[in-house]
Amino acid sequence: MTTRSVETATHCAYCGHPIPGDADAPERFGERFCSDAHAEEYVKEVRAQKLRTVAPEPHRDDRPPRRGCC
Repeated sequence: MTTRSVETATHCAYCGHPIPGDADAPERFGERFCSDAHAEEYVKEVRAQKLRTVAPEPHRDDRPPRRGCC
């Protein structure tokens, strides 16, 4: 869902570039952006972070590797 906002956020949530208060700025997840490209990059990062949080980590065995036959 793409929305546009004319609220008072003054900087791009992705790069920090100033956004004029009267600009019709793209908005995602309640954050304003200076361009649609930055909005989409932000969405990609949010999705990747969610996947890292939700996806189980591979099992890690803290024992030293075996040497020899047994």
